[in-house]
Amino acid sequence: MVRVGTVLYGYCNGYFGRGSYGDRRIEAIGSDWVVVREDDGIPDFASFSNPKIMEEYLEIWSHPQEE
Repeated sequence: MVRVGTVLYGYCNGYFGRGSYGDRRIEAIGSDWVVVREDDGIPDFASFSNPKIMEEYLEIWSHPQEE
């Protein structure tokens, strides 16, 4: 289950910027939005058109990707 404190790994489909490949930790989460803190300390925000899609993406992004 994804919740506050969960780390999201990697690119995250570009939701946090096309140049953002670092890890980020969830600081706040709503039904269709999430606030994260990037590994460099900068906060970032993403919103989603569908809460179900958001849940699916966050679950995928919370597992380190194989290279």
